[in-house]
Amino acid sequence: MEQRTLVIGDVHGCAKELKQLLKKVKADPKQDRIVFIGDLINKGPSSRGVWELHREMNAVSLMGNHELSLLELVEGKFHKHSKYFDLLRKEFGSHFDDFVADVHQFPLWLEDHDLMMVHAGLVPGLHPDQTDPWHLVTIRTWDGEGHDLKNEANPTWFDLYEGDDLVVFGHWAALGGLERPKVIGLDTGCVYGGKLSCLIMPERKIVTVSAKKSYASIS
Repeated sequence: MEQRTLVIGDVHGCAKELKQLLKKVKADPKQDRIVFIGDLINKGPSSRGVWELHREMNAVSLMGNHELSLLELVEGKFHKHSKYFDLLRKEFGSHFDDFVADVHQFPLWLEDHDLMMVHAGLVPGLHPDQTDPWHLVTIRTWDGEGHDLKNEANPTWFDLYEGDDLVVFGHWAALGGLERPKVIGLDTGCVYGGKLSCLIMPERKIVTVSAKKSYASIS
């Protein structure tokens, strides 16, 4: 039997929902390859709980914009996510340094046979190794230059995607998920009161659990 790959959408600290989803898909770290699409942390009730489940499942997590922001904040750079920094330090306590060391190992993308996994999306026409890391974790729309990645007047990156691989991404909760032949969006807004989603490959089945409540306002 072919090994399953379980790809889990943006968790954002929703540890209870994650636990429920892992149980629902019968996730087994001895048998399955488990990949988180990034943004394990912030906004929800238990970033540390999500990280602990991630480690317990021997999972890989991609770098999300919240993780990349954290690394910049650790280096002393100011960032709009500064408001989360003290909260994370307090929540992780003596485990904070271990967590940061773990995040340093998160890849920006994973490529596997005909499957490409990335937090936000791909710059049209470029492989991720040719791309600014911030574009990989924040892109929504494409202006042809990379200066404005979320202007709704511009086409979405996935409308411009012409590759052969199936691209699985997160980051864009307002889409409420996306399913196209070559593109699957897995951020279904759990932290905003939506759902937490898991894509099971190779059967290409999406399993969801509903959020227990809304923990944050969508932005």
